Amino acid sequence: MVYISVKEASKKWGITERRIRILCSEGRVDGVVRSGWAWNIPITAQKPGDGRKIRHIKNFDLRTGPINFDRLNEIKTGIDNYNGKQEDLQRYFDDSLNRFLSALFVEEGIDEENVLAILSNKTNENLSVEQICLVKNTKSIIVGFFKETGFGNITGNGSKPIPFFSEKRFKNIQNRLFNGIDDYKQSEFRDVEIPFAGAWAQDNRTYKVKVQMETLMVQSENEWANINGVVKSSFMFGELLRIQPFEEHSLIFASIILAGNLLYAGYPLTVIDSENYNELKADLSLTLKRGNYNKILRLFEKSLEVEYSRIKELSGKLTD
Repeated sequence: MVYISVKEASKKWGITERRIRILCSEGRVDGVVRSGWAWNIPITAQKPGDGRKIRHIKNFDLRTGPINFDRLNEIKTGIDNYNGKQEDLQRYFDDSLNRFLSALFVEEGIDEENVLAILSNKTNENLSVEQICLVKNTKSIIVGFFKETGFGNITGNGSKPIPFFSEKRFKNIQNRLFNGIDDYKQSEFRDVEIPFAGAWAQDNRTYKVKVQMETLMVQSENEWANINGVVKSSFMFGELLRIQPFEEHSLIFASIILAGNLLYAGYPLTVIDSENYNELKADLSLTLKRGNYNKILRLFEKSLEVEYSRIKELSGKLTD
């Protein structure tokens, strides 16, 4: 492979060196390799689309409806001020992650008993290698987020990037999801065009998945930069389910990113129990058609209240 420098790419593409470095750091230049402080760009790499110029195709006028943002902020502040034992909070997180995974993989056809067996490293002849790997890999990825971001008075390793997610990181996460299933898999966005709006918009224009993912990242980094973390997490969760960037396991991937965004914002995982999962699916259907996130946000708010109560019960040392 022949590589060129940022300076050479700047002349070739007609954009500034600074802009190219940003695109490289965001994972938007295919095949780029970092060596120390330098970026090595494949000579065959195509100039990335400029997401700043494609906002006119943003997918929805995403709406939250009436939500008690003050309460969401209070929950975050209370968790930030937790001063109980770290080992108690660690045990809480481990338990919440197991419950999060159990609810998720029931939707993937693995019952709760078998999910918990996989998480306990117990074998079951009725489960496929793929099922076992998917559960374990999902847990490993989310635990990695936890180590990066920290939680409450558990300090992260200080390496969490800004922005937390990028197109490159999305692809790396999807590759990690297939560890032990297809170790040589190189995940790429689906090479299809999909509508940028719901049927209600009566707009027949379509755009490549890659372009819509670029748009999503621009929205996340700019228009959503200062909104409540739960809202931002919900928006990205819904958009990833609508776009379905990869060929396989869209719900698992979107749920992993939801978990990462919530932890990054300082919130616990939203655990939707089996009784409420059908409600979530119905709410998602409305969201994907209309861009209306009110019901999903209310469901997540309800879940966060339950999780916050669980944390308060650890030692009674939370500021409410």
